[in-house]
Amino acid sequence: MSHNLCSLTPEQQERVEVEKAAAYAVWKERNPEIKTPAESEASNYKGEMQAYFLQQVERYRKIK
Repeated sequence: MSHNLCSLTPEQQERVEVEKAAAYAVWKERNPEIKTPAESEASNYKGEMQAYFLQQVERYRKIK
């Protein structure tokens, strides 16, 4: 299945970017050489997007 991200609204595109950032933050947290807490990157976002980032961090932490 293929998706054209350009066809999404700007808000949806931002949410996709936040999800990618959350997945990367959790990866860095799990990487033994980096071990940076994922929450440390939440300050990159404001308001609703910060809450969404933290929600996605929890989602990705549950995935093994």
